[in-house]
Amino acid sequence: MQIEVAGTYKDCQLLDLDGKTAVVIDVLRATTVIATALYHGAKAIVPAESEKQARQIFDQYSTGKAMLAGERNAMKIEGFHLGNSPLEYQSEHIAGKTIILSTTNGTRVLKQSMTADETIAASFVNITAVANYLANKSNNIVIICSGTAGKFSLDDALCAGMLISLISERCQVKTDDLGSLVLQFYGSETGNIADKLQNCYHLKYLQANGYQQDIAYCLQPDQLDVVPVLKNGKMQKL
Repeated sequence: MQIEVAGTYKDCQLLDLDGKTAVVIDVLRATTVIATALYHGAKAIVPAESEKQARQIFDQYSTGKAMLAGERNAMKIEGFHLGNSPLEYQSEHIAGKTIILSTTNGTRVLKQSMTADETIAASFVNITAVANYLANKSNNIVIICSGTAGKFSLDDALCAGMLISLISERCQVKTDDLGSLVLQFYGSETGNIADKLQNCYHLKYLQANGYQQDIAYCLQPDQLDVVPVLKNGKMQKL
């Protein structure tokens, strides 16, 4: 299996996704939110690139069938039902609902990855479930790290490295240069995930804005046995 890695959502424009499985990673926090919402009973997550697009999609649903969710600069979008905290997606009020989600980075990547044969959302909370699924695929894989405001982000890179490591335990893997680097980063750093990310800019930014509980949740691996896949423009459970 060949695995290549893209460092930010901007790199999507350079990727050839035809015939491949795309794996989108936005640990802090969009892909963690998607896995959490689906695990706790959301019907589907519809990624939207802009607030305007999210509202247009929402207006197509009957009253009570959908919820608007998302953030800009880590803060909930004004007038939306939910923000981008995975802790908001663990209660019964999302069960059976379609969530229209627009975030600064992650949902952009999901929209841009639709040319792939299949798109999966990965994060630490569901990483082994995703690794097990991908290891049984025949497609080559492109891991797309969402990054932060168009810049490379350590949290997504570490998750990519961990994912490659888990897949390589299950099948033979070849990586591109960036894939080799994130794998080395994951293997060389000591301590737990939080220790490895102590210098992560995006993590520090969320801490400064009061999201420490979100961070603690997002960095705990294997909490959820769920593989979110993009089908007809919607993230759903396999």
